[in-house]
Amino acid sequence: MTHFLQATLSPVIYLAHADLEKIVSDLSISVVAGGSVALIALVLLAIAFNTKIPALKPTIFALIVIVVLGTTATISGATIYLNAQSATGGPVHWHADIEYWACGNELEIRDPHGALSNKIGTPTLHEHNDKRIHLEGVPVTLPEDASLGKFMKVLGGEVSDSSLVIPLNDEKYFEDTADEVDGDGAGASTPAEVYPYIITGKDGKYASFINGQTCGDQKAEVQVFAYRYDPHTKTYRQTKLEHPEYFAISPHSEVPPGDCVIFEFAPKKDRTDKLCQQYGIRDADRCMEFGVKPDEGKICEIKEVRS
Repeated sequence: MTHFLQATLSPVIYLAHADLEKIVSDLSISVVAGGSVALIALVLLAIAFNTKIPALKPTIFALIVIVVLGTTATISGATIYLNAQSATGGPVHWHADIEYWACGNELEIRDPHGALSNKIGTPTLHEHNDKRIHLEGVPVTLPEDASLGKFMKVLGGEVSDSSLVIPLNDEKYFEDTADEVDGDGAGASTPAEVYPYIITGKDGKYASFINGQTCGDQKAEVQVFAYRYDPHTKTYRQTKLEHPEYFAISPHSEVPPGDCVIFEFAPKKDRTDKLCQQYGIRDADRCMEFGVKPDEGKICEIKEVRS
């Protein structure tokens, strides 16, 4: 656990406000729960005193109406207020694909837990065990609400230009099964180089990396690369991010044109050779590596532009 605490000594300052949508959501749930309890109690009173004290019926009925209207008004008002505060004027549905690599091994971020949960994160910002950032809801402050820093925070991890903390499953650490390996390399080519950085925190396993640690006998550092697509030219470019915690995903639902983001702990380099699958299967030069069959080549229509 000491290692994990060391990895978080450099605070990431990208979220200075409360998650307004979560506050509004929690308020709505509380109001509905309280209103439901009150409504059940009033209905039971109405049944109990229906014949004993008939004079109470109008009062109980009036209270039922007040509870129903009050609950409805509160929820409606909260929704209107949230949309009024939104940086986008209402709900959005944005996506970006992500991959996590360490010492040449692709890490699998923690899967959702529980029968009722299909995501990790918050209702607005989360991942569905699909290697994709989902921003689905009402962002209040941009670019913060769409940033990689906030995404990693709601997952229970962290990213900065000097540290990376990734929540993992308790047993399966790598994207290494046959259906998970694609055109950018084996999922666990040198797993022994990653094991020293896997620790146990209060919520489960984490991979924790800090600049200056090593991959084998080589010094390594946290590096994040973003691919962005230009639909007008059907090309995309790779950029190495100086301060990845502040990078905000593009406002697109489909990927591409939504971004591809590669988190990597590796010896220092200017570029990465890793690529998200949805970019890979459409890349004219790499799509066959990503499993596209020759008779499906018409989808291989985009190209990477190198500056």
